[in-house]
Amino acid sequence: SAENLFLSKLKKRKNKKFLFFPEENSEFTYGEFYIEYKKISQILLKKKIKKKDKISIIFYNDSQFIKTYFAALSIGAIVVPINPDLSYNEIDFIVKNSSSKICIYSNKIEFKIKKKKKYVCYENFFNSKKIKFSRSSEKKNNKIRIFDEAIIIYTSGTTGNPKGVVLTHGNIIADAFAISKNFKFNNYTRTLCILPMFHNNGQITTFFAPLYAGGSTVITTGKTNLYNFWNYVSRFKVTWTSIMASILSILLSIKKEKTNYSLKGILCGGQILNDEVRRNFEKRFKVNVFEGYGLTETTSFSCINCYPKNKRVIGSIGKELPINDMAIFNPDNFTKMKNGMEGEICIRGYNVAKYYHNLRKQNKKSFFKGWFRSGDYGKVDSNGNFYFAGRKDSMIIKGGENIYPREIENALYKIKDTEECAVIGIPDKYLGQNICAFVKSKNNNASSDFFYSKLKNYLGSFKLPKEIYIISKLKKIKEIPKGPTKKVLYRKLRDYHEKHLRN
Repeated sequence: SAENLFLSKLKKRKNKKFLFFPEENSEFTYGEFYIEYKKISQILLKKKIKKKDKISIIFYNDSQFIKTYFAALSIGAIVVPINPDLSYNEIDFIVKNSSSKICIYSNKIEFKIKKKKKYVCYENFFNSKKIKFSRSSEKKNNKIRIFDEAIIIYTSGTTGNPKGVVLTHGNIIADAFAISKNFKFNNYTRTLCILPMFHNNGQITTFFAPLYAGGSTVITTGKTNLYNFWNYVSRFKVTWTSIMASILSILLSIKKEKTNYSLKGILCGGQILNDEVRRNFEKRFKVNVFEGYGLTETTSFSCINCYPKNKRVIGSIGKELPINDMAIFNPDNFTKMKNGMEGEICIRGYNVAKYYHNLRKQNKKSFFKGWFRSGDYGKVDSNGNFYFAGRKDSMIIKGGENIYPREIENALYKIKDTEECAVIGIPDKYLGQNICAFVKSKNNNASSDFFYSKLKNYLGSFKLPKEIYIISKLKKIKEIPKGPTKKVLYRKLRDYHEKHLRN
């Protein structure tokens, strides 16, 4: 189990520094972290939280998140981490859909949480002054197996509602092992976690992978602290980090230079890595970037370029990890494609999710003949290097966040003035992609600002469109373009935006 992995390191490293939280000005050794999460696990048990019970937790990257997360895993509960930037309705959907027995949230989002019996603020639930660690109340939990469910991470769904990806203790350990071995992590490895821990990359790549090697992690809220990136690397002697390609662009735009040489490399995935950005970054900062590919459904990475740098194949997303197989299939008849031919990327292995929570039809479609069908297009060469081509649908990847147009469209249709709408992804220098909405309004006087203000009631801030256009006010387009079957032609909208609206 995840806890057994930690306990195996605790025996030899009780007094070794394990976790650092710069914003909180706090840190924990392996031994101190053990006492902290055990105190919380004892409270959970007293509150009658049992194995297989689901617990929703809503935090930014802080010590409260990781202590609660690990405490729940240690008693066999299933953790449902939720993005605190979601709207109340989106949060409520996940809590209810996952059948969470309780939801524990940060006091930072108290303003958006309505009084619900299932919802309780961390400070009210775990008053640390009242919790005392008692070894006599410890229970050896040997009943947690690698195939037991550990976490459910909700990711955007094609129907507009997010899908709960069910990952096991075995999935976590397998992916952590593969990443740790590929980059030769050891007990001197120290990662910087700046991606959100409510997602799989933050949890697996920069927490469990260094833990597997007996290393340590610096956990920070990356959104507000990219300016401090090199300060943290220097101050904590960080050796590795994992970020989205868009963050490389942001670091290049900041007039801040690196002040030491501890950083060995950067893992990069979640969106297409522009080769010019990579070259400029490596030239300026003398740090190598290792591009990879993975999904929530593969726990984290399923393939990545090999370490050290001379083993990289630039432009490739790397080779499959030793814990999984990858192959390119013809999406129509599900036969394997020859090397160099483009098809659907499919994965099977120890890091592939158990299933989607409560989505029987989707499970039959996505988990097919022992393979997970990613919905992404790519190819593989004769040396086993994979190449990403793009998505077969219109999913928008904004700063590493997967957003389906249907989610935004569903929200727009809740506004009574919307007659028709269509949402596309548009290029964004820093985020990779951003969101653009086209609306046909029932009200001729409706403005973009009107729709934007209404959308705030239904969507988290990062899902709000950057641009909203009222069709009747545009030139050379009078309707949302559709094909013979009345299917919206998103490609025509992207072409129109490129020709007439892009700055």
